[in-house]
Amino acid sequence: MTDAAVLKQCLDSLAAGYGADHLDSDPVGLVHDFSDPLDIETAGFIAASLAYGGAAQIRRSVSDALDRLDRSPGKMTASCSQRELIQRFDGFKHRWTDGGDMADALSVLGGIIRELGSVGHFIGQIDQLDQPTIECAMTAFAARFAAEVGPSEPRRTPGRSRSYLVPSPANGSACKRLAMYFRWMVRGPDAIDFGLWKSIDPARLIIPVDRHIARMGKLLGLTQRNAADWKMALEISQALRKIDPSDPIRYDFALVRPGILRECTERTKGDCTDCDLKAVCREAR
Repeated sequence: MTDAAVLKQCLDSLAAGYGADHLDSDPVGLVHDFSDPLDIETAGFIAASLAYGGAAQIRRSVSDALDRLDRSPGKMTASCSQRELIQRFDGFKHRWTDGGDMADALSVLGGIIRELGSVGHFIGQIDQLDQPTIECAMTAFAARFAAEVGPSEPRRTPGRSRSYLVPSPANGSACKRLAMYFRWMVRGPDAIDFGLWKSIDPARLIIPVDRHIARMGKLLGLTQRNAADWKMALEISQALRKIDPSDPIRYDFALVRPGILRECTERTKGDCTDCDLKAVCREAR
């Protein structure tokens, strides 16, 4: 068996072990509370935008945001004015994200929904199907927010754009949260992701790189880079594309679980005895 075949076998085993029963450790689990596609798109946007910090803190903040929209995120985001959104998110706080940040982002999202009926329709318009990845669509999506939200205000952190909740690959960052949102909306439908945006081939997705994926990428030989940036995201995605050309990012949810659940981190390093990746992990050898 080739090294690639062994790696695929290990990744398939890992993915089989981390499924729907682990949704409570991920912000996407909160998106599964909804069935209407517009609610899923909007709740997914909120959950992905706030997906920085500890998992428990993220889920608390996402739940708070959804409560402020009366648990009807699609309808409320499309119908509320920016002033109404500011009122609804008064006092909201998730680390450095405040109610004004949320109102800014959701105001733009609401405009997209009113204009085209759904976020997916907008993505279909800005995507370039002849491109090998979704980088162009992510860049254009972020540009819409940057153009409408405007420059930073004095009350914001100096140097931080008001549109920071929707980062752009053009800036070189890994854009983990935006890549995650695209994964949720494009892949599937399955127990994890929703498969709403049919115009995008899942093969074109880019893996959301955070510290867990960056670490796993190096341990599994999927990347040689040290910086968790856009180039690393492209490199890991291309390596996974060689393993599963049609659905390379399906391994993302499972690959981050050992770190999020603290079963295997840089500090603990875990017990490799029963790990599905021990045959291919550089740390276990």
